[in-house]
Amino acid sequence: MGLSVAGGRMNDVVIHVTRTTGLVGRARQLADLRAAYAVARAGEPVTVLVGGEAGIGKTRLAEEFVAEVAAGGTRAVAGQSVPLDGEGPAFAPLVGALRGLHAEFGAQRLLELAGPGGEALAGLVPELGVAPAEGPEGRGRLYEVVTSLFERVAADRPLVVVLEDLQWADSPTRDLLRFLVRGVRDAQLMLLVTYRSDELHRGHPLRPLLAELDRLRQVRRIELPRLDADEVVQQLRELLGRPPERAHVDRVVKRSEGIPFFVEELAHADHGCAELPGSLRDLLLVRVEPLSEEAQRLLRLMSAAGNRVDHSVLEMVAGEQSGPLETALREAVSAGVIVVDGDGYAFRHALLREALHDDMLPGEHARMHARYAQALEAHPELMPNTPTAAEVAHHWYSAHDVERAFAWSLTAADELVRSYAHATAQQLLERALELWDQVAEPERVARSDRLDVLIRAATEAYAAGDFERTLSLVKEALRLVDRAADPARAGWLLALQGNVKNRLGRHGAIEALMEARELIPAEPSVQRAEALDWLATMLMLDWRFDECLAIADEAEQVASATGLDRIVASAQITRGTAWVHVGDAEKALAELRRAGPTATAEPDHLHRYFVNLSDAYTLLGRYRDAVDVATEGYEHARNRGRKRTSGVVLAGNAAEPMLALGDWERAERMIERGLELVPPPNHERHMIGLQAWLGLWRGDVDAAAAAVERLRAGMTRRVVLPQDSRLVARLEADVALAQDDPERAWATVAGEIGAHADAAVPGYDLPLAFAGAQALGARIRSAGTADGFESDAAWLRALTADAARGWPVGVWTVLVEAELAGLGGTDVEAWDRALTALRAAEGPVHLVPYAGYRLGQALAATGDRDHALDALRQAAAAADALGAALFRGWIDAFSRQAHLPLVSGVPAPAAPSGLTVREHEVLRLVAAGRSNREIGEELFISAKTASVHVSNILAKLGASGRGEAAAIAHRDGLLDTAAS
Repeated sequence: MGLSVAGGRMNDVVIHVTRTTGLVGRARQLADLRAAYAVARAGEPVTVLVGGEAGIGKTRLAEEFVAEVAAGGTRAVAGQSVPLDGEGPAFAPLVGALRGLHAEFGAQRLLELAGPGGEALAGLVPELGVAPAEGPEGRGRLYEVVTSLFERVAADRPLVVVLEDLQWADSPTRDLLRFLVRGVRDAQLMLLVTYRSDELHRGHPLRPLLAELDRLRQVRRIELPRLDADEVVQQLRELLGRPPERAHVDRVVKRSEGIPFFVEELAHADHGCAELPGSLRDLLLVRVEPLSEEAQRLLRLMSAAGNRVDHSVLEMVAGEQSGPLETALREAVSAGVIVVDGDGYAFRHALLREALHDDMLPGEHARMHARYAQALEAHPELMPNTPTAAEVAHHWYSAHDVERAFAWSLTAADELVRSYAHATAQQLLERALELWDQVAEPERVARSDRLDVLIRAATEAYAAGDFERTLSLVKEALRLVDRAADPARAGWLLALQGNVKNRLGRHGAIEALMEARELIPAEPSVQRAEALDWLATMLMLDWRFDECLAIADEAEQVASATGLDRIVASAQITRGTAWVHVGDAEKALAELRRAGPTATAEPDHLHRYFVNLSDAYTLLGRYRDAVDVATEGYEHARNRGRKRTSGVVLAGNAAEPMLALGDWERAERMIERGLELVPPPNHERHMIGLQAWLGLWRGDVDAAAAAVERLRAGMTRRVVLPQDSRLVARLEADVALAQDDPERAWATVAGEIGAHADAAVPGYDLPLAFAGAQALGARIRSAGTADGFESDAAWLRALTADAARGWPVGVWTVLVEAELAGLGGTDVEAWDRALTALRAAEGPVHLVPYAGYRLGQALAATGDRDHALDALRQAAAAADALGAALFRGWIDAFSRQAHLPLVSGVPAPAAPSGLTVREHEVLRLVAAGRSNREIGEELFISAKTASVHVSNILAKLGASGRGEAAAIAHRDGLLDTAAS
């Protein structure tokens, strides 16, 4: 017996150690656990996934490790999943761990350790009070609180949390574990999770979670192999207390197949002479068969409860006098089938329980489950601190009592919602729908019609974040609803469908909400207000601003009449954001700030208010204000216990203005942390883009290109918002330019703007226009002439002028003008203006070295080498200060090509035959047959300057023409001298 259930409730666990032998064949795995623990002790949380087939010794390994670290002062708690087909107590293994902490700290101290929002723990541990009713918001808060609690408990000394048998865990447990592994930081915490690998069939819900966790650096996997023959012999020797006989060893090695639990069973079953059972199932029942019929019947009854049962529950269910019950229990304990565990009893191994449960006859199976259901239904005080409705519903369903299973499934769903187990509540509501046609009066029992239960199931699926299932349930509900007779419910279902389609990136979201608006009665109602609010938001995100503003006005009117301040604030946020996008900056900021007091008081809109306001400041080039607002929003989220959900998105929203301000290291940490916690898809896309830009500016072009491919691949599977497609297009254009592919850069910009040509959105269009200008200038320089590019330049200038009308940010316009100055040539004054504008603005600072580089090129082209060198040196210093290796590389390449040494005091190379260095470069190109214009393009000088250099060369060499000058250069080895 290992880490077992105890403490008077089915889902409580303590460390309960009963050793039968030493730990055999697990030295390497134990060493791996110790290594992981050392990392956790150093303050880096670690999760270890221990997998193996049933009976392989996962619990035995865990108990050995826990006993070892606990002896050194480590705090350890544990929890175990309940094998009730996913219908058992919500969050069962985590509840067990929390109860272990509650037993040590008490309710008050535990709530203090949990921090802001700690009252949400009462949904799992009722002794802590009454959990607040928060809907979907409560689920996220609960995840935050559990994570914060483990962090704080692990602050003073290491904490090991053991979660056993995750293959039986419900969906809420898996979701919370996913969040916990990603969310916990800077704590001496080790999570040790066990699961049966042989039960993970292709569709098992644990498989995708394990695959996801495997990719995280803080997660380690241990797979327990079977014992080899020598290890089986060693285990047998310890079990028998003497060397086993050779024939006995051969039989056990062959039949056990190296599974330690079966080795133990065979050692006791064989005794060196008895014939072995025909199957492993029979083997598991060997210890049971010699027991009295009363003891065997009691064990089968216990198996219906799961791995463990309280004495008080068993006594009620058994219906026996205390004498006969205790006699049967003593007999079973003496036979080693069960062990005493706190104030109850647990099977020595889960496989024993499963074999007994499977051995029951169908009628017996139903009767025994019915007895548990009757006992718990009549006496819920038997389990005073654990929600029991889900267990009662499970037992009635297993007993095939349709009427009672139906009623209790509905009751259990309500109970589970209060525990934030929305996914399990959805499962039980779907169970009720499955039984609907088998119940005599389902509407009377449910106190609603089938459609209402279906809508409830869809709502719980939505609250659980299972949007695919939500969509399926809504589709079925829409099939059943009569739109003419029941427009309100039909409209609400369409609104929910539109909202979910938007979250999934599916087509038809706006259309569904438009139809919902037509169906839901026009009088004020919560449903109409929420539908209008969703519709206004989606229209704004789709850049349909006129429609958005009209719907936002209507949403605010309905919400005001209904007293829904949160939707009033949401409409104001939507309206303000739309005004930012159309260029009415001050009006937009005033509207967003007006929403502030209500939004910050409403958890659902706190996140959106600060994200949209900080984004508005970023678009307007007010980067310091953007950082301040995002940071303030993060503090609000942290104080509400939401720093890892709403907070991490806000932290990510601070990263973009930090990049613009040059605070790259801090921005990088925020981006990395945000991506670790898997933000919503649109925010994840934003963070991937920011991470790629940072890498690109630092010189990692390949990583940025890979990010573009990843983003493009994701966009093919979803409806992509214009703001997201603009971001990806800018990034792709920048990568193409870094790869010296201006044609692809131009095609990307032109294609993206052309796809949304009906809406001029300056905050997005002007930076994209600058990328287009860079690409166009490079195309013209590559072609060597501006002929044929006039229409592209005119289109780009018109786009820039249209987007810049009334827009307070002038930096992008100046940059576009500088790139287009001279239609691909160079213009000193234009780049000087651009550099001055960038230095006067707050950012983006990464463009300062770029503009300095382009100014240096322009000055060199005019022959003003001294000022060109000064501009290049300043640009190089700015690039070095940022760590902008991409631009520093461009600056270095040009300085070498133009012979403008960036380090002062470096002498220019000596030139042969009286030619200057520049004249020798020109001679090399003359010898290659280049024209004056081509020489000028190669050396970044004008064709006229090139002509002057050619005339000087002819004079110094005494050559009558370009051909003779080339012949002299080859004859005298002048070209070879230059190459050296």
